[in-house]
Amino acid sequence: MSNKKFDPFRRLEETPSRLYVILAILMLAIHIAICTYTDAEPAGVGLTLIILYALISLAVFLVSRRQLNLYRIESDASEEQNNSVIYAFRTSLTIPYAVVTETGKIVTVNNAMRSAAKLWETVFNADISSLCHCSMEEILRAAEEQENAAKGEDSEGQTAPKPCIATIGDGSYRVECHPIQSKGKPYYMLVFHDVTELTELSTLYHNNLTAVGYIVLDNLEEIAQYVKVSYQTEARQAESILKEWAADMGGVLREYDRNKYFLLFSREMLATCIKNKFDILDTIRGVRIGDDNMPITVSMGIATTSDSLAGRERDALVALDLALQRGGDQVVLKSETGNFYFGGRTKSQQKRTRGHSRIIAGKLCSMISGASNVIVMGHSNPDFDSIGACVGIAALALHLGVDVKIVTDTESENFKACTSRLVELADYKSIFVDGVVGLGESSFGTLLIVVDANNFSILEAPEIAAHSFKTAVIDHHIKKDEFEHEPQLSYIDPSASSTCELISEILEQTLPVGVLRKEEANILMAGIMVDTKNFTRTVGTRTFAAALYLRGAGASTEYARTFFEEAFEDYRAEAQFGSEARIYRNQIAITSIEGSGTSHDRIAAAKAADKLLTVRNVCAAFALIRIGSVVHVSARSDGSVNVQLILEKIGGGGHFDVAGAAIAESELKDAEQLLIRAIDNYFDEIEAKS
Repeated sequence: MSNKKFDPFRRLEETPSRLYVILAILMLAIHIAICTYTDAEPAGVGLTLIILYALISLAVFLVSRRQLNLYRIESDASEEQNNSVIYAFRTSLTIPYAVVTETGKIVTVNNAMRSAAKLWETVFNADISSLCHCSMEEILRAAEEQENAAKGEDSEGQTAPKPCIATIGDGSYRVECHPIQSKGKPYYMLVFHDVTELTELSTLYHNNLTAVGYIVLDNLEEIAQYVKVSYQTEARQAESILKEWAADMGGVLREYDRNKYFLLFSREMLATCIKNKFDILDTIRGVRIGDDNMPITVSMGIATTSDSLAGRERDALVALDLALQRGGDQVVLKSETGNFYFGGRTKSQQKRTRGHSRIIAGKLCSMISGASNVIVMGHSNPDFDSIGACVGIAALALHLGVDVKIVTDTESENFKACTSRLVELADYKSIFVDGVVGLGESSFGTLLIVVDANNFSILEAPEIAAHSFKTAVIDHHIKKDEFEHEPQLSYIDPSASSTCELISEILEQTLPVGVLRKEEANILMAGIMVDTKNFTRTVGTRTFAAALYLRGAGASTEYARTFFEEAFEDYRAEAQFGSEARIYRNQIAITSIEGSGTSHDRIAAAKAADKLLTVRNVCAAFALIRIGSVVHVSARSDGSVNVQLILEKIGGGGHFDVAGAAIAESELKDAEQLLIRAIDNYFDEIEAKS
């Protein structure tokens, strides 16, 4: 294919010549045909055709010459106009401009442009980006967006397109792009309007816009449960650190309740805090209490979202709630572009009290009693904690006389293992349903209670949650993000060992003695046992208190352990995991295998991670298994490594010492490399702070 550009002058000049040749060939063909098939005199026919050829050729010549002259007049006028514009710009305009080719190569600039760029040597054929730090593609794209907006072609509700802002020397300039032609060739005239003062004012306004924050010393009451000394001295020390930090930023810090503070400071200083990754968290953590040197931790919610101060205050409070629900010792920043998290490097301690559980229990009972019916649902691929929590809520609803359904996978091996006796009871014969039936049961008066999950996308039937009018969430997993629609009750405590522990406390506060049946208590006990690895991990005093309550209701740990009997497929998969294990960074165990495609694969990965954690000098273990096109990651830690932060970097989440992730459309080796990069980033951040 030719790369020559279209030339209208040459095309008009060449057209008559081609017609003359074609016409001559046509006349010759006519002459041969007439002489062959008729008795006409060849000389006479030839003379006639020559005269006809001359007349037609003359007509073609006159018409084409007239068109060529008209085009030249029009082109000369256009070029004269363009040249006069360029001349006027060059000689009298004080606004910087440049004429460039389609690819951004400079043809000419005026003196104003040279003065702005402080560049006096030749710039001919240099790229425009060398002068204004904007590529030609960016300039053309901005010009196209501006043109479409002017024509009304932008989508309704879409924000106005941003102009291209270039930097020339020490100034900022808005770029206008105008297409021109010279000698039939396309060029662009770029006009640069000085917006330096406007940009500086905008930056000044943005930097001085007030950011709003809420701050809480989040673990003082919990420390008091273990350290039998006064913590007021240390609390005042932490307060002094916070006040000094706020003063250094030119901010305002006020205590509005005991160990709770309200903060106002500029976005310019917020940018500094982000750059330093809120190292104030580490400074506060350096304040220790008691002989065990337990650290004080702080949680912050900061917002820069709304145009109004009141809106930012509301968003800051929401951000603080999110920080606490994620386990505390961290900052949650709500900005115009989303939520950002800093910190979260300390394992959370049990934060709830019996008073708090009593308040939650009372509100939950009120919501259930006021509902027409209740639907209880946990996450897909249910484990014993999810099933047990569902059964616990169902027991409460049955006691209150409200119709209840549990939406779960009744074909799951875990479900069959723990409910074999429960489904024989009259109340539970028709209580377990699938998502289709559950959606049919949902109405305006239905209360949906979600347990053991706060991410609605992983529920057994997400469509039920999407259509629910009233929702309550009870979970022990760290909250990764805000709810799309805030539930009427949100009870999320990452310090709890399991959701069954939370539900058991609620039942203890609400059910009379003897109401909770042995079959229900056994499943709740199994939920606690599976998430604590038989009371060896993430166990607190309230965990044992919940187990004691269930034991009093007839639960048997010996019977609950029969639910955990291992299938041969799990045993074989665990053995394969063990053979593929390797040690990374002298303390991280990593293993990965291809899955068999059965429901046992993810369970085997979790068990493999648990097993690897028992290896000497291993602080964290990761087991990867590929099921279809998705690689599932199970992570465990001994408490010295925050596996939640590591897996959050690849889209996962969980707890400080128990976490998981799912990497879609990935090969096993690619997922392993992604995990290794996340591990390296985690340790690099720790080393940078030390």
